[in-house]
Amino acid sequence: MIDIDEKIKSLNECENCQDIQIKKFSPLKDLINFEEYDGDYMRCECGKRPLDVVMSHVLKIMIESEIVGEKATLRRNSPVPLSNFYFSSLNPQFIQTKSLILLHQDFTPEVASKLIDEVPEVVCVLKGSPRDVAGQLNKDSPISHFEILEGDDTQINVMRTILGDKIVLVKNQSKHHIEVAMTTEEKLLRLHNFIKNNDIKKATAIDAMCGLGALGIYLLKCGFEKVIFNDINPEMIDALENNLKINDIDGGFEIHNQSFENLDVEHAELCVIDAFPGVDIEEITKKAEEIADNVVII
Repeated sequence: MIDIDEKIKSLNECENCQDIQIKKFSPLKDLINFEEYDGDYMRCECGKRPLDVVMSHVLKIMIESEIVGEKATLRRNSPVPLSNFYFSSLNPQFIQTKSLILLHQDFTPEVASKLIDEVPEVVCVLKGSPRDVAGQLNKDSPISHFEILEGDDTQINVMRTILGDKIVLVKNQSKHHIEVAMTTEEKLLRLHNFIKNNDIKKATAIDAMCGLGALGIYLLKCGFEKVIFNDINPEMIDALENNLKINDIDGGFEIHNQSFENLDVEHAELCVIDAFPGVDIEEITKKAEEIADNVVII
């Protein structure tokens, strides 16, 4: 495992980093000289490049490879840029080498190889649409992935908590829903406020669709005697077990791998529901209300 504190420090730009803003809605070919762009163009002595420069380099290759048209713009035609390390709300504008995961529905193996070889910041190239969900939506859905065309899709998210410590989640972006640290941090805060405002006894809690485990890990850290983790997706269970170890959680939990509707557990003081956006949770909520004194939908 990497040194989290040192990695957080490395996200900051140095005093010599020069910001470059490129017009997002104008055709890229009208704004930059394609001949000038290589892996060292506008690189600071600290090793970072401005985000706009990196994404322009990526879009240049996509234009030359005819994945997008000659009039492509950064706003309309760029792939989704995902960092392989997120810390809270800090969103670096200066990008390190081997730190960027790219997602686009029209990537090909040939373009992926060019991006890895020619853009030093790119560590992984995924084929897929950000409108699609990687994972398993519900009990009737298959497990879906983004396709790894090239590179390492491992991603680390670090969340601050109101308890004063951090929660670290490791995932594979091809298998897991796109959610950055800031979004998860907001969920942790909503969960904290719900517990505080409802004076809930910290005995047994259920993390009904636990995913990577952030909410359940938080419940253990804030004093619950037992947390029942459950997720229908076996790939999520594998990631959860790893994240429990990373966060030094070695007891006080159960892990179940089934649909929540079929989960056979006894009474709990709290049930937390964090479903994918747009999923019908009426049946799930009804089940939660039957087995828990308090239900919170995150």
